[in-house]
Amino acid sequence: MTKRLLLVEPSATMRYVLEKHVKSLGFTVDAIASYGDSLQWLKNQYQQFGTEYSALLFGWPSTPQTEASVLANVLEQAEFKDLPVVVMSTDLRAETRAWVAGRDNTAVIGWKEYSGVEALLVQLLDEGPSNVEAIPTKFDNRDIHLLVVDDSSTIRHSLRDLFRMQGYQVSLAASRIEALELASAQSFDIAVLDFYLQETTGDLLCRELIAHKDTGDIVCTVLTGTYSDHIIKRSLRAGAVECMFKNESSELLLSRIDAISRFVRQQRELEQERALLAEIIESLAGAVIIIESDRRISYLSTAAVIELQMESPDELIGRTSVELLEADGPQSAGTGLHSASWRLPDGKNIAVDYEHVFIESSGRSILRFAQNKVALENTATTLIADSAASTDRQDPLVKAMGLSDESRPLLVEFQNYLNTASTMTDRVSLFVLDVFVTTDNGRTVPVSSYSDLESTVRASLKAIYKRSGHVSVLKDNRYAFLLRHTEEPQAYLLVRKIMQLCLEIEHGFYGIELSCSGSLLSISSNDQRSLDVLMAHAFKGVDLVNTRSPNQTLLLDLRRMLSAYPSAESQRTKDVMSPRS
Repeated sequence: MTKRLLLVEPSATMRYVLEKHVKSLGFTVDAIASYGDSLQWLKNQYQQFGTEYSALLFGWPSTPQTEASVLANVLEQAEFKDLPVVVMSTDLRAETRAWVAGRDNTAVIGWKEYSGVEALLVQLLDEGPSNVEAIPTKFDNRDIHLLVVDDSSTIRHSLRDLFRMQGYQVSLAASRIEALELASAQSFDIAVLDFYLQETTGDLLCRELIAHKDTGDIVCTVLTGTYSDHIIKRSLRAGAVECMFKNESSELLLSRIDAISRFVRQQRELEQERALLAEIIESLAGAVIIIESDRRISYLSTAAVIELQMESPDELIGRTSVELLEADGPQSAGTGLHSASWRLPDGKNIAVDYEHVFIESSGRSILRFAQNKVALENTATTLIADSAASTDRQDPLVKAMGLSDESRPLLVEFQNYLNTASTMTDRVSLFVLDVFVTTDNGRTVPVSSYSDLESTVRASLKAIYKRSGHVSVLKDNRYAFLLRHTEEPQAYLLVRKIMQLCLEIEHGFYGIELSCSGSLLSISSNDQRSLDVLMAHAFKGVDLVNTRSPNQTLLLDLRRMLSAYPSAESQRTKDVMSPRS
């Protein structure tokens, strides 16, 4: 029997578009413009057998309207509480989402995505499996992870239920110690802190979370039952971005969390853009230092950190250039290559060659190091002999990047390819791969956290590519492959194949799935750069992918993302090429 729907939407244009679309899906539709009239239509639906409505399409008003509010209240009453409702909204405001979250058999979708109403109707009407992509029936805030800290079990769990209905990931802590342990063990976006905890106060806990090196990125908000100026001031001075009150409405509380979530997402996007900019700087300029108009150093590329033999850019960020450079700062801009001896923060001097570019519009200076093709300190024979003869001696790159001793043969092969790239007929690329474990509770950790599983993954990945010295563990859960191929597209197929094989490793660990991310960089096309710069560039690429989504690789030379599993059109070609052995 044909399903019958009631559509109520005041806008004639929107009503016509949705009515036409839903009819094309095989439904019978009664479309009306008045919220008040819809109540009568709902009450009259049982007057004739077989004419009851299967669902209501509710065009939610963009501004509050009395008749729409009456209709919403009626739909919450016992007579109609089982009627499936799809809310069509233009702005998905907090009050809209709160109403949808609080009612069973209800879904919401934006008018711009109205074609997705088919998937929602399939779910709400329990039509069985659908061949269309499913759309969440509530809200997709899965990208935001909340930490709720309150010593009242009732409040903790009520907040958890409220936030989860809005699609957020939520974890709970009952004390300061539990909150710090949780925040140190996994990443959270927002912390909702009760002000009066048994062993501390929310503002003090806020300071601890922000100051801690493992939790400093978390955004804190304080929740209190008291409207008090001194509580609000203490919370904001501690670094909280918001002070919320327990007795305010759920809609207002959700609106505040929504606003903070938008801030978090914007910060995340800015960080991704900053990482992408840094990746472009690494690609185009290599080792670079940026100096602000007040002579303070504001940026060092990874290659510059390696060039200066430092552990971290933080050693120089914020310092004035005269603390590092020649007595009067960098030498004249635009006059070619300068040679100088710089003072490092640890008191050592280092010889550098650099160019100075002055950006007149901003007053900034860019110092770009001269990039030479530097070989590893030891030859292949000496390198391997040294590693066997003495555990105290380490190659500078191995030490600077924290690589494992196991990576030495791969680094030797890497340098050999750099030295002979211009004479080779084959092409060579560097593929760096991070491998992660996703548990059944959704937590993602490096595979190195599971020693037995790591051994399985390590053996499986080494078996993929049998050329000696061409695959190695670099550190923790990070692996490297040196890929020989004839054409660039072949490298992309090899990468995709390696990632697929990684995801399909048979490990026998219940409730665990593998995921991976990587970066691919052509050695043949970048043979004028040094090994350390290329390795750091590839690492930057993997780190950038890790901020986005798993099972993708950044093609650094193309600045494009490649998914582990291709689209249906390219699926048939993915097995054409296999790694050379």
